[in-house]
Amino acid sequence: MNDVNIFFLVAHIFLGTLGIIFLTAYLLSIFKKEADFKWLKINSSLALLSFVASWITGGYYYTSYYGKSVKPIILKGEFSWVHSVLMETKEHVFLVLPFLTLTLFAVTYLGQPDIKKDKKLSLAVAGLCFTTVSVALAIMLFGIAVSGAVGK
Repeated sequence: MNDVNIFFLVAHIFLGTLGIIFLTAYLLSIFKKEADFKWLKINSSLALLSFVASWITGGYYYTSYYGKSVKPIILKGEFSWVHSVLMETKEHVFLVLPFLTLTLFAVTYLGQPDIKKDKKLSLAVAGLCFTTVSVALAIMLFGIAVSGAVGK
């Protein structure tokens, strides 16, 4: 693997992890007695940027290296199902992650007055954030499992 592919792989992992951290901070902030919308906006913005950048860097890594070099090794190994099940799921579910985050971002910016007033809406936004964090964590765990299958 060359330095460019290493950079894109590390950036993909780092940016995805940052997105999870920003969404977790968002989730913790929205449950405060008086949610600070300045921080909710910052966290939703940074999470969106992180996931979109992770999407791009992961796509580059997949098309330039993983698909040609790593995938065949996994498919020939004893854990070929890891690619067939986990990586295929990761690839398709990851496509939704930036859109979930974009929805959270839009609701935060456009619905601020309503979120402050309406407890049910606030809980629904928190539910969307929790779902997005859960999906992102599952994707991360799938990536870890795929990485572990390379050497087996």
